[in-house]
Amino acid sequence: MDWHRTKFGQRLLAEEQPRLDGLVRRLHGDVLLWSGPAPETAQCLKRCMVRRRLYHLSLHGGRGRVRLGPDTDMVGFAGRLCALPLPNKSVDCLVLHHSLETETDPRQALREVSRVIAPGGRLILCAFNGFSAWGLRGLYGRLRTDMLSDLKFINPLRLFDWLALLGFELDEPPEYLGYGLPLPAGKPAAGRMAAWLGRALPPVGAALLIFAVKQAQGMNLSRPDRPLEGPELAVAGYPKAMQGFGLRGLGGPLPKQERSRSLDGRDAGSGQVCARAA
Repeated sequence: MDWHRTKFGQRLLAEEQPRLDGLVRRLHGDVLLWSGPAPETAQCLKRCMVRRRLYHLSLHGGRGRVRLGPDTDMVGFAGRLCALPLPNKSVDCLVLHHSLETETDPRQALREVSRVIAPGGRLILCAFNGFSAWGLRGLYGRLRTDMLSDLKFINPLRLFDWLALLGFELDEPPEYLGYGLPLPAGKPAAGRMAAWLGRALPPVGAALLIFAVKQAQGMNLSRPDRPLEGPELAVAGYPKAMQGFGLRGLGGPLPKQERSRSLDGRDAGSGQVCARAA
């Protein structure tokens, strides 16, 4: 059975739906693509201002049929997320709703997403959090056949890094949803734990929700044929991404000695050009 048809899968979807509704209302443009495990999860697109709506059914094997309801105006197709049959920069908005986990190579899938989405386009990404109880349940699925056996849980920090390299900038801090355990309801201890975690909001929720904007140009995640020459640049921080991990101080002001440097890279005190990071 698919995870989204189980009782605790339905609970997680019910918690995600109000937040997705709010983000979808902020989307605008000509073409929107929703990629997910089931067409019924995309019903919130009826309140979206985008003119043309496409639905992509993410499949493990790469083949299948999409059965949409008679009251929908979406055009559906099925296949792998890493091989979308769409031209470059042809999509203004893209929603990845638990479809990145079905890919054997999530980096290649994100490269494909970066290819089809236009600069300035919006990306809504909802995926399982590897640092959660669902992530632990996914480890169990590797040992025995389970509803989560075919899913690939992604490290959130690695996901933030991939998005930044591809030119996506977080429009707001990431949000974590679903603090219940992936077990049948009715356990008092599990209910109390979920209620406490829901108030504390640590970055261990079952689902990670990201709202990002595609910038003009990103970087290629592939390794270069030859090593890069010249000095290495200092590692950049991601203050909005780190806010979800309680590191809010990364986005604060620079130290006094750093502010004294002028915009052209010269030190205000000595007049010498500041060396690049080694």
